Amino acid sequence: MVFDGHPLRDDLAAQELGPVSVRVPPPGTDADSLIRELVERAARPAELIVVTSDKALYSYVKTLGAAVMRAHEWNALERRIASRRPAPPGGEKPEKEDDIEGWLKKFGGD
Repeated sequence: MVFDGHPLRDDLAAQELGPVSVRVPPPGTDADSLIRELVERAARPAELIVVTSDKALYSYVKTLGAAVMRAHEWNALERRIASRRPAPPGGEKPEKEDDIEGWLKKFGGD
């Protein structure tokens, strides 16, 4: 995950959280530029998943071999994963997406 802005603390600018990396671009750089750089330098871009609704960034990283999801696809995935958690008492079951199994495999889910 790459976020525009600056971290709350300098030591939080780059973090590894299991299969997810969190990055904040250095001052003077934006998130899209950092994402392009990370995918360009990746030894195995096909192992990366980029979530963006920016058309130019989507097309660019896809041509480099990265897997790409639009933000609405990511949101649907998150809802599907959340639906697998035990529902709170009295809660309703969220809608399910048909293609979730493939994305769960990519993200190391159940």
